[in-house]
Amino acid sequence: MKKKLPAVRLDLGTAPLIEMVGNRRITVEGSTGILFYETGCIKLSAGNMVLSIEGRGLSLHCVSGSCVEVEGFITKLEFLS
Repeated sequence: MKKKLPAVRLDLGTAPLIEMVGNRRITVEGSTGILFYETGCIKLSAGNMVLSIEGRGLSLHCVSGSCVEVEGFITKLEFLS
């Protein structure tokens, strides 16, 4: 007889949702602000962490209330606390 396992629920709290398309585009939902912006580095505030995106020709393609889309050639993605 097979037993049914209980469903696992994850509480992500204030963690941002990050979607990458290759190394050319990153969409961050849950961003609370832009901390630093240059074509080689963009730093975003996201809850209790900072998301650092490094690369070449980076630009903010779309910025809304809590969503930021970065485009360019992305070489490094780093989570800072």
